[in-house]
Amino acid sequence: MAPIDIAGSGSPSRIDSERRAAEARSEENRGPAAKAAAPSVMGDDRVELTDTATRLSALADDVRAASGVDLEKVEAIRQRIADGQYEIDAGQIADALIRQEQELV
Repeated sequence: MAPIDIAGSGSPSRIDSERRAAEARSEENRGPAAKAAAPSVMGDDRVELTDTATRLSALADDVRAASGVDLEKVEAIRQRIADGQYEIDAGQIADALIRQEQELV
């Protein structure tokens, strides 16, 4: 399986080394019969973060930490969307866009 580059560094992540350590511990705990019956497979699977994913994560953290963001309101809207109860008022959106444009001019 090809690695997913989500760090942009090209180096294996800590997850890869932890997985290999867990596999080694699992191998040590299996009995001789199980060891003989099961093939030993060590894959090259790893997870890496691209620069974009790292920046998006940092931006999400900034938004969570920012004052002026009502997280309860955001979660309530998110839940209404998930429940199919969120109604979009296109006229209200258009009015707000026009007001914003007028403020910029």
